[in-house]
Amino acid sequence: MANKNEILFTTGQFAKLHNINKRTLIYYDDIGLFSPSVKKDNGYRYYTYLQSPVLEMILTFRELDMSIDAIKEYMDHRSADALSSLISTKLIEIDEKIKELKKINSLLLEKKDLLNIELFDDLDKIQIVEYKEEYLSLSESITDETNDIDVSTMIEHAKKFHTNRLFNHNYGSMISVDKIIKKDFNNYDYFFSKIKKPTQKRGLFLKPKGKYIKAYSKGDWDKLPETYDRILAFVIENNLKLSGYAYEEGINELTIKNMDEYITQIIINCE
Repeated sequence: MANKNEILFTTGQFAKLHNINKRTLIYYDDIGLFSPSVKKDNGYRYYTYLQSPVLEMILTFRELDMSIDAIKEYMDHRSADALSSLISTKLIEIDEKIKELKKINSLLLEKKDLLNIELFDDLDKIQIVEYKEEYLSLSESITDETNDIDVSTMIEHAKKFHTNRLFNHNYGSMISVDKIIKKDFNNYDYFFSKIKKPTQKRGLFLKPKGKYIKAYSKGDWDKLPETYDRILAFVIENNLKLSGYAYEEGINELTIKNMDEYITQIIINCE
């Protein structure tokens, strides 16, 4: 059997061996990143079997979003210490990426559950549901009736609490029970974002566990007062008392073509 290092590969063969496009190897050769190590008298150049681990390392670094320049810098000064340091850095980055992907996975599962509401729930039904406690990050208080202030507050909230896309978090708005009773729907109190398993709870708002009224409003936001009227009638009929805030959250914004189809979930603490 031939020595492994005596097994030579053309560019096309080596590309097939590593399941990559031949043009990738040609590009790496052109820029001096990774080149065939054997040159025959006839001018033909070949890769060797022992070059495979080096190429796989380069391909792995590229999958980890490492730039060509950074890889070239390492290749020009490679050593055990340099590789150990690079691996340690990449492991930290991978752990952070895994955490972020887990958050996105959790969010997508929640959004799927919310879509099941649209598909299977009676949207006219008002229910009493038990909820666990939940931590929320709140915006600054929304104190002005103008839309400009609302937009500004929402943007600042997104900047303050999220380094990634706002889609990657469940968010909504809050209005106090006092304002609902007074039918003051022009002055909401806060925007909120849900925080899963917070490592730092200081500065977060605790939505308490307990019984909540749950209702849905279908249509544009100008339909919300009608839904709150139904909720207040339900409260009187069932001798209930509301407390705290109403928490409004859109559940189907990714599936609708116009606001007439928009569904808002409303929950309010009750006793």
